Amino acid sequence: MNTMSLAVLAIASSLAMLLTSPAPTNIQTIPLISKETDNVVWDQHAVNWLLEAQSPNGGWGAGSHSYQNVTDPHAVQTDPATTAFAAMALLKSGGPLKSNPYQKEITNALNRILKDIDGRPDNGRITSLTGTQPQVKLGIHIDASMALQFLTDIREQINDSVQEKEIDQAAEVCIHLIQGSQNADGGWAGGGWAPVLQSAMANNALEGAQERYVVDEKAILNSRQYQADNISETGVRSEDAAGVPLYAAASAQRATSAEAREMESLMTPGQLAGFSSGKIKKDEIIKDLETKGVDRDNAERLVKSYEVNQSSTKTLQSDDIWNGFGNNGGEEYLSYMMTSEALAQQGKDAWLKWRQSIEPKFKQSQNPNGSWSGQHCITSPVFCTAAILQAWHAGL
Repeated sequence: MNTMSLAVLAIASSLAMLLTSPAPTNIQTIPLISKETDNVVWDQHAVNWLLEAQSPNGGWGAGSHSYQNVTDPHAVQTDPATTAFAAMALLKSGGPLKSNPYQKEITNALNRILKDIDGRPDNGRITSLTGTQPQVKLGIHIDASMALQFLTDIREQINDSVQEKEIDQAAEVCIHLIQGSQNADGGWAGGGWAPVLQSAMANNALEGAQERYVVDEKAILNSRQYQADNISETGVRSEDAAGVPLYAAASAQRATSAEAREMESLMTPGQLAGFSSGKIKKDEIIKDLETKGVDRDNAERLVKSYEVNQSSTKTLQSDDIWNGFGNNGGEEYLSYMMTSEALAQQGKDAWLKWRQSIEPKFKQSQNPNGSWSGQHCITSPVFCTAAILQAWHAGL
């Protein structure tokens, strides 16, 4: 594994996280199930582990970056980012909330997040916790981004006027904080070790929220531009991705997928094939989009998003790029999730083909107790397991 220079964090904050945690329990008591029989078994085994890992307060925690060796999920303090991320995994794994077999656990997680946001400090974030693994690696605003994604996903499935109002208020808080922390270049402040990943999650959160809530369209456009700029004709620019092309390629693919699909809906298959092969020039495509009512600036942006999406998708088809540091950390698993989401937007066939190709890697890296753990950076089994489950179920 490559040697990485990691930020030095306040030991006092990390100690506080451990000292205020509930007493550890032995997560290894989950019955072992063979993961080689069929897809349902290994997938369900992971869900079972995640259910057992939930704290009595409704949350989940990834733990402190300064104590990455603490992998027992009951020996760490819960945090909003990990709680939202795990709850999204259960929501995707079990289907619509009304019939979801994990409805109780998801609802408990929702209540935990609403409580966290309601009692947030005046620090520009939704938590006073510092030094968590997601924050150090993905950025200090990752809690609001992940919370917003979960709140948006579950809002459509809630049928209680009081709770609907609470979710709407919490979501608007997250939107305000996310937009307020965006940099001029379209990325996000306090981006941690791999800033491009925090920016990707913020972008996803705002995209998902804009159908229901008031979101600054300029913030999304600037974010997409930031992601797209990491892919060029000369390859992947990974300066903001901790030098790992996988992170930048997966982020760019996910951030440009919506606009790439929009352009595809406006073009004929013949035009797309001609553009991809170079037989039809970019200016011709832009002019054609203008004849269909798309203004020049938007037409140029759609074409660039399509180019970047195609390029990043091609880059991610290389076996070499999936190696990351030669082994997997939570950032790799997060990249798998974003790739799965982007391919699901391309269509069922593309997603199923990728899903089939990645399944052996998922099975091989799964722990005997059903979880996944990171071998570097984000080591939290809760975070890693939630990412894999979301990658597996993204297109269902």
